[in-house]
Formats: sequence, structure tokens, C-alpha cells
Amino acid sequence: MKKAFVLSCLLIWLCVPLSGCWNRTELNELSITSATSMDIEGDDWIVSYQVIIPSAISSGTGITGSGSSQSPITVFSTRGRTIRDAVNQSTTETPRQLFFAHNNILILSEEVARRGVSQILDLHYRNPDARETVSMLITKGKARTILEQLSHVEKIPGQSMRQIIFNETRNSSMVPGVMMYELALSLTSDAKSGVIPEILLSGGLGETSMESLKKTTYNSKIRLGDLAVMKEDKLAGWITQEQGLGVSFLRDKVKSTILSFNCKPMDHQSYNSSFRLLSSSTKLRPTKENGHFIMDIDIKGDGHLLESDCNLDLSDPEVVHQLEMQLQKEVTLMIKTSWQAVRKLRVDILGFADIIHRTYPKEWKTLKDRWESEFVQIELKPHVKISIDRVGLSNKSFRNLNKDDKD
Repeated sequence: MKKAFVLSCLLIWLCVPLSGCWNRTELNELSITSATSMDIEGDDWIVSYQVIIPSAISSGTGITGSGSSQSPITVFSTRGRTIRDAVNQSTTETPRQLFFAHNNILILSEEVARRGVSQILDLHYRNPDARETVSMLITKGKARTILEQLSHVEKIPGQSMRQIIFNETRNSSMVPGVMMYELALSLTSDAKSGVIPEILLSGGLGETSMESLKKTTYNSKIRLGDLAVMKEDKLAGWITQEQGLGVSFLRDKVKSTILSFNCKPMDHQSYNSSFRLLSSSTKLRPTKENGHFIMDIDIKGDGHLLESDCNLDLSDPEVVHQLEMQLQKEVTLMIKTSWQAVRKLRVDILGFADIIHRTYPKEWKTLKDRWESEFVQIELKPHVKISIDRVGLSNKSFRNLNKDDKD
């Protein structure tokens, strides 16, 4: 009995220094933010928040529920002289503390991007509550407008935008997603440049009412657009989606994509065939001749033929080889067109500076101060090898099959 009493006293004494959950925050005290945006008005920052309404995304309500539907999100903005000052102003108009751990999207207006993103990067890397994996996007209008749009498929619009980015990166590679830490690494590399996808609202005025989601057609929709080119921390210009795919090839960022081409060698005006590129690899080999650099680009890829409107016998290996040559010409032309667009902007988003620095470390000490002028003089020599592994279930085109049936 005495031993039990002593043991009980010891356990009680050990529990005394334990503070317990003295700084806990209950879930019903938080405003969970799924996406944010930043605009500039004069010298003030306008920060907008897409906040989730938990009761609206539970079963029975919201977009897919029955009865009187409630919007799954609410959007509001605050103004401040700095970004953190604007965020702090949220305490004057919301009963809950903003919680950014689930924030997936950060949308910047074009005006903010032209002013510079260094202050935004500094904020995220200085504060422990900010996420470095947030996806970066740029819009040419007001960034808040994008946050206000509801999604027909996903209940939470911020999650919908995140999935659009992942889907495009995985299946198209024209407008690859860029996270906060990836942008920071690009802007602090030897090239001091990077890209950010554009997001835009196409169609009408937007889907901001729950009533509009009850229809089967979209008056407007959110989609990805072009690629914003960042020089150091400021917006320098834009390139198209097609040029963005060429940049992805040069940066070895192509995971999968569809290539359209013409099966006839002499016809470059129309497209009648499609090819699914399933794997791709790019290797860059810089050399120096006559005081300037030459970049040999070896691209290898393979995939399946998806579509062909040509009178060809695909059981003939020579015919398949001809199609492969057409694909290689199409990729080569795409790379050259992208290179011309990038060189016109005089921004090394291809990462050539990092490769040349690793290959010629001694010469880089003198090159880095005049890299912009040296970059535009680089000569590209692309070497493309595309293999068609499968031609589909039929070795003949439908045109040939139709002719055989008539005969």
C-alpha cells in the first residue's frame, strides 16, 4: 500500500511541469484559405483570400448537394502598405484567424509582376506559416476576379485550379506548373530568370453565383493561357503555349504531350495526324567556337500514333520511318521558333547560363557580367530522334479500308 502511494505521488509530481495544450487553436476558430491573390493600387497592396465555408462543403449542401445551396467559398480583400500589413488588417473584419497551411494557389496581377516579386518571395521564406509549395499564377487583369469564380467540377475553386495545373503538366507540358520554391531557385540561379503560367477568365463575366452552376453550359471558365517570362524578379514579356512547349523540350520538362503533324513531307500547311509522346529526354552539350557558344541539343522520345488521315500502309517499316521523320521536323521547327521568341526577349529562361557555368567554370567569371549579350549569340543545333512504338489497332488508314470494301 505504501509503495502504491509513493508511486502515485511520483506520477502526480511528474505531471506538474507539463503545460498541456496551452496554445491550441480549435478548427472552428480558423478561416481555412484555399487560394490568395495580390493586386496593387497606388502604393498599397491588395491581398484577397478565398476562404472555405466548412458547412457548405459537407454532405447535403454546396454545389453537388440538394436543397438550398450555399457557396462553398467566400472572397474578401484587405489593404495595407506592405503585404503583411494587409494580411493583418483581416483581423478587423473576420471573426476567425486566417489559416494558410492549405493555401494551394497564389495569383499575381500583371501590375504586381512588373513591379517585382522579391517582396513576395521574402515574405514566404521569412515566415513559417507560409507554404513554399504554393502554385504561382499570373493574370493580366485584377487577380481577385479569378478567386471569385466558382467551379463546376470541384467544390473548392482553389483546388480546381491546382488540379488544372497538375493535369496540364502531366498531359500537355505547354504551360508547366511552377511552385514558389521553383521560382525562387530559378531567379537565384546563374540565369536569374524563370516562367510563371498565366491564368485567365474566358467567355462571359464569370460564374460567381450558385444559380449559374445549375446550368449545363458554361458562360465562362477559368483556363491556363500563355507563359509569363520573369527577368530577375520582374515581368519581362510573354510567350505563347506553343513556344512554351518548345521551351519545355529544351529544359527537359516534357512528361507527355500531343504532337500534331502532316504525314506528307512536302505539305507544311495543314495537319492530319496526331502522336502521343509518352517519354522524352533532352541533353544539352555546350561547345565554344570562334569566341561564341554552340549548344548541341539531343532530344529523344517515343510514343504512339493516335490519328492519321493518310493513305498509308503502316505495316511497312519504311512508311513508319517517314512519319518519324515528319515528327522530328515538327519538333525541330518548334524548338527553333521558341528559341527565336526567347532570344528576342533576351531572357535566359532555358537555363543555358547554369550549364555553361558547370562546363566552363573559369570562363564564367568573365561571362556572367555580359551574359545577356552572349546569350543571344548562342547557336542552337537540335538533334531530334522520335520513335513510333505503336501505330494502333489497324495498320491501314480508314480511307484504304473503305476502298477495299468497295472493291
